[in-house]
Amino acid sequence: MKIALVGNPNVGKSTVFNALTGSNQQVGNWAGKTVERKAGTIHRDNLEIELVDLPGTYSLTAYTQEEIVTRQYILREKPDVVMAMVDASNIERNLYLVLQILELAPRVVIGLNMMDLAKSSGIILNAAELTKALNVSVVEIVAAKGVGIDKFLAEAVRVGLLKKDPLVRQVPYPSELEEKIQAMENLLRDISWASQYPLRWLALKRLERDPEIGQEWQSVSAPESSKDKKRETCCDSGDALNYKLKNIIELPGNDLLQSYEEEGWTKDHFEMAFADAKYNYISQILPRFLIQEDLRKPSLTDSLDRWILSPIWGYPVMILVLALVFWASFIASAPLGEAVSQGMAWAADFLVSLLQWIQAPAFLISLVRDGIFAGVGAVLAFVPQIAIFFAFFSFLQDSGYLARAAFLGDRLMQLMGLHGKSFFSLVSSFGCNVPGIMATRTLEDPKDRLITMLLNPLIPCVPRLGVMSAVVAAFFPGTRGAMIMLSLLLISMLLVMISALFMRKVVDQKERSAFVMELPLYHLPTLRNVLWPTWHKTYTFLKRAWTFILAASIVVWLLSSFPQGVPMNSTWAGKMGEWLEFIGKPLGFDWKIMVAIIFGFTAKETTLSTLGILYGVAADASQSIAQAMTGAMSPLRAYTFLVVYMLYIPCLASVVTTYKESGSLRWTAFGIAYNLILSFIIGWIIFHGGQAMGFQ
Repeated sequence: MKIALVGNPNVGKSTVFNALTGSNQQVGNWAGKTVERKAGTIHRDNLEIELVDLPGTYSLTAYTQEEIVTRQYILREKPDVVMAMVDASNIERNLYLVLQILELAPRVVIGLNMMDLAKSSGIILNAAELTKALNVSVVEIVAAKGVGIDKFLAEAVRVGLLKKDPLVRQVPYPSELEEKIQAMENLLRDISWASQYPLRWLALKRLERDPEIGQEWQSVSAPESSKDKKRETCCDSGDALNYKLKNIIELPGNDLLQSYEEEGWTKDHFEMAFADAKYNYISQILPRFLIQEDLRKPSLTDSLDRWILSPIWGYPVMILVLALVFWASFIASAPLGEAVSQGMAWAADFLVSLLQWIQAPAFLISLVRDGIFAGVGAVLAFVPQIAIFFAFFSFLQDSGYLARAAFLGDRLMQLMGLHGKSFFSLVSSFGCNVPGIMATRTLEDPKDRLITMLLNPLIPCVPRLGVMSAVVAAFFPGTRGAMIMLSLLLISMLLVMISALFMRKVVDQKERSAFVMELPLYHLPTLRNVLWPTWHKTYTFLKRAWTFILAASIVVWLLSSFPQGVPMNSTWAGKMGEWLEFIGKPLGFDWKIMVAIIFGFTAKETTLSTLGILYGVAADASQSIAQAMTGAMSPLRAYTFLVVYMLYIPCLASVVTTYKESGSLRWTAFGIAYNLILSFIIGWIIFHGGQAMGFQ
């Protein structure tokens, strides 16, 4: 059985999807789209159910990618049933999408979510009356608490197994409009191609001159195999459904449409008339199932927004929230990181002792101690930082605060010529640049998306911040370290602002799109809704640690160990460093720093592991690696290294993601070149400016 999960943004679809599918899910992109695709497998009553979480959308027109993907899936894949999620506290707007779904698919089950929040807002809903009004099954749920989710699925399965489609209520259009719909239906009725779609819906879209009506598609790929489903989710296209345009059919009705246009019924006129009719219908049936109580005191959301969205207090609150996130990520996680480092050191000692006991070759012992554990062990110390950051981020997103942060950030973004939703993407990049780049999908304007995508690498991610914090702690201990980290972040923010203005000229972005964003009600996220995405993102990082970083650590060890019996600068790594040293010399970098920067391109975490190997540090605390650098670098050179490291290309995964999201090799190459040139120019200015001011 195939079930589609549909709804407006922020209605709790992801909560329901995660609760039902658990770990049996795949995440990626739809073919040819930058919209995320999520699918999962459920086993119920001897049935294997494929649940597809379609993108959150407000309507099913053909303007945004979310709308197109959702509509195409329902039309082409014809799911057995559609689970339509509805925000009970904002039901009037949500029912507009439900009415559009009912024109496409007769087998629909409505999930009235956030019933608890609706009640606290003085909204009382009668699910039985809503069922009668639309002749559609309705289930009351509170997804955040896990209430009613299984019942929601059970009802969807029941409806999906019905032998005959239920007769849903049709939207009553005004008589003048109904005559035009009927006339178009008569023209389309005898077309064989049109028979595979709902006739009334096809007539409505034809009158709206929908650009995709009349296009015939064919499937060109089969569903993923079970082997494919195990692919790395950060790099998985996730697309089991791929189509190509087979034929463009000339539909009748051009003369009819021309006559209507002469009467004043343009494309936009029809769209507005259909939308007005749907909202009028909702207004008529609303009193049958909704009672709005007169609450004397404001709701929790109203009370909190009075402070959080205040132009005076909103920004200090946002700074405090972000400061708490970074404090917990980098300070509070330190004991956990130290424990991981000690655990890795103990494991390295144990394994080395075991290898020595069995008289293993010296090169194997060196590989384990100086290659694998010195490399990967140094990186794993950052796992607590990453996990805590992702946990806070999931909490803020699910609670409804992150949408407010984007709203507040809109003013700053507009000064840079960007959209308020760009703020969400840039904040996401503090966790990892890959999801930060993917978060640009929320931007409707392609040029806004491209500019934000190119700016993302200038935001230091958690792995970069982790390496930076270790180096800062070694060269600038105590209070100075906090000031140094703050100065680095300020440089990053300043360059983001300057680069945004520059990118607008390069991309030729002249118009600024309006910022429209729904602010969901506040609610306390469940532990599952915080821990599950935290685990998923942390697990993805761990998989990278044992693939990218392990492979890079072994390669660096080989390059720095052979030929054997020669000084480090005579090894293969030393020779590579000599070739690169002329680039780093103007910035005060030795060959080891240049090799580490090059290997940092595979994954930023490998920079620390590479330095650990090149400086001959055993697999213990990451702090010792940074301390080993103090003998080879002055504080000015260290600060220059921090700036270059923060600004140059984030990692291979971010480059691949930029290419996938932009679909342009030219813009991806431009982004790489821009980051390299900018990082070395700023590094040169800081190094030589510092020397001119007497710093060493």
